[in-house]
Amino acid sequence: MAEVELTNTSTGLAIREFLRQEGEGSPNDFLKAFRKVKKKTSYGSARRYFWICKKLGLIEPTRRVMGRGVIPKQLYRIVPGREHDPRWSAPQVALYPDTQLGRSRYGRRGE
Repeated sequence: MAEVELTNTSTGLAIREFLRQEGEGSPNDFLKAFRKVKKKTSYGSARRYFWICKKLGLIEPTRRVMGRGVIPKQLYRIVPGREHDPRWSAPQVALYPDTQLGRSRYGRRGE
């Protein structure tokens, strides 16, 4: 993996930027590059965003490669034709529209 320079702090847009530069990559590979621009990002958060992007059809699995451990890591790439999909800017909101309300307003919406 070459040195990836990410400029975006929005997770969805940063995943797209990372996969455009690399061609394919894993959540862990992305996280290593993303922590240079957004230090307090967890592996769980990166993995979740990859899952959301996969569920939305923005990315697809390509192959598995052996990492340092015994479990192979899954690599992903952008689905051809989805590079300019507007859902990259807020994939979590695209999948779960109520998340744009925020925690306090979400709890009050039924009142």
